[in-house]
Amino acid sequence: MITAEVRDGRVEAAVFGKLTLDDFHLFEQQIEAQVAGGAPLCAFVDLRAMDGLTLDAAIEDYHFTRRHAQLKGRIAVLTENEFDTIGAWLEQALVEADIRLFDDESNARTWLDSEEA
Repeated sequence: MITAEVRDGRVEAAVFGKLTLDDFHLFEQQIEAQVAGGAPLCAFVDLRAMDGLTLDAAIEDYHFTRRHAQLKGRIAVLTENEFDTIGAWLEQALVEADIRLFDDESNARTWLDSEEA
């Protein structure tokens, strides 16, 4: 299950349990709504309660990333799972957006709000 919404110019998402294809489509819609006007992406993604993802969601993630390879902006990923580091590294290789992992929510939000990011 995922909660995802655009709030104050930022995509805010949290995943609970297993991420499914329908969940990922909701996340895609929120990202596309946020960048529709040409603004850079600003996203906060909380994966601390995620228990994995379905194969079709992983495939859609790859396709979405390839379709949006020129996407600029910042994505803060909140996680306590070392395997998310591998996924973030792969995503960073596929898109222009700056993706950073955090284990502290306040640090993640501070980075997203900073002018230096």
